[in-house]
Amino acid sequence: MKKLMITSLLMMSVHTALAQDPHIDGRRLLAEGNNQAAGQKFAEAARVNPFDAAALNNQAVALAAQGDVEKALHLLERANRLSPNRADIQANLTELRNWMNRNTPQVLLGQKPGMQTVPANAQSGTAAKVDLLPEPPPLWKK
Repeated sequence: MKKLMITSLLMMSVHTALAQDPHIDGRRLLAEGNNQAAGQKFAEAARVNPFDAAALNNQAVALAAQGDVEKALHLLERANRLSPNRADIQANLTELRNWMNRNTPQVLLGQKPGMQTVPANAQSGTAAKVDLLPEPPPLWKK
């Protein structure tokens, strides 16, 4: 009876610990498409351990999905310095750098996905077509 009770208490404490792990919660939220909440969970994990390259990488993924590519790049560079042998971090960093190089003019203007500056044509009164900044690359593959 005591053995069953101890086992039950251990299982409950493991379940509670897992439910409170910001990495697990963040990955779940990211998989569900809730990038903002996922980013907050990964930021929480990075506050607990500022040298956690996985937390920085995952926070960068969430930020890139939200369109904050400059902050995502900064976090990926930091994560890569902390864990230079992690292939997933290197792949994410390379992918984001390549995306930013292809889209440098739009990124330098500070445009976010879905935003556009459309000047009205004074003669016709219609808006001119402009290129929109493409969506950031999906760094975290399911």
